[in-house]
Amino acid sequence: MKKLYLAYLFFLCQSATLAAQDCNALGAWLWHLEITGYQTHADLADTLSDLGIKRVYVKVADGSIDSIIWPELVDNTLLHAYKSNGMEVWAWSYNYPGNEAKQAEALYVAAREGYDGFVVDVEMQFDGEVVKANNLFARFKAEKNRAIADGLIDSSFQLYCTTWGNPIDHNFPISTIDPFVDGFMPQTYVENWGPSFTENLSFWVDSGTQEYKTIGATKDIHHIVSTEKGIITTEEVNEFIAVAGPETSVWVIPGSNTSLSLWDTWREIDWTHDFCLSTSTIELNDNSYTNVYPNPSDDHISIEIAPMYSSYEISILDFYGRLIAKSYDKYNIDISYLKSGFYTISIHLNNEYTHYVKFQKI
Repeated sequence: MKKLYLAYLFFLCQSATLAAQDCNALGAWLWHLEITGYQTHADLADTLSDLGIKRVYVKVADGSIDSIIWPELVDNTLLHAYKSNGMEVWAWSYNYPGNEAKQAEALYVAAREGYDGFVVDVEMQFDGEVVKANNLFARFKAEKNRAIADGLIDSSFQLYCTTWGNPIDHNFPISTIDPFVDGFMPQTYVENWGPSFTENLSFWVDSGTQEYKTIGATKDIHHIVSTEKGIITTEEVNEFIAVAGPETSVWVIPGSNTSLSLWDTWREIDWTHDFCLSTSTIELNDNSYTNVYPNPSDDHISIEIAPMYSSYEISILDFYGRLIAKSYDKYNIDISYLKSGFYTISIHLNNEYTHYVKFQKI
């Protein structure tokens, strides 16, 4: 089988929220410490840090603040355990309609205690509930602003929303939530959806992002992948991460609610993936699709085509496969006019081979 070597030059748009200098903020979600088999957060933090995990999401509330059931919100030893291992520590809560002030107060307390960000988890209780979503997220945004005004945090403290990976099916009010948050974290649990979804991971990650944008998301989107069923393979998780980007996270830290063999899977995950590379050389097999990350934030993509291919045609297609433009300049493709979104470069060589490279214009 003939192979084509293409070199792509990209410029990464840095995010102020990234935890490490290598642009990697891959994270893991903690539900209950008690079910992980670890006695202390210090022990768990050592293990997660050894794997290369850069961020941990700790549940601190379920509805209103309850420091007896969820002491994590005010546990300074917890924060020290992870931060002393060089990790960011984010708080998350599961939330419900009503009692918004008491629920949102968890963000203010988390900011005061030293957490680095906050994620609001909203699910079936908000399906189709525009007013209820507005009330809840407006209150969370107000608490963030209060914490900034009181000097507890600055603008680098991010407020995210996590919910369904398929929000349209749930009539979910994404456009209502969007003005109040800094990002979305779709629960893209492909292993729960069926084998056909894990067989085409890049498509479903891209489709999920596009679905969010279609219904009003303008903020950054950072997918969550689940391994708790033990179905998705390490290779598939690594592919998911490469496609979804530097703030991808994995649900949930293995414990008594999962098979402990998942630790073997987690040990083989590429938690140290370098998202900062400004250049990458990609080997494409005939008729293959390749996703290229990091994504271009500059106005051009540079491509080198091996001399053996005397004739070529380069096309740019939109997310739906519609032709946007053709280019016969193999060294410098102008993408400055493209709107933000997902695209495919189709490279037809010697009237025989076609290669496809997907990218996201930021």
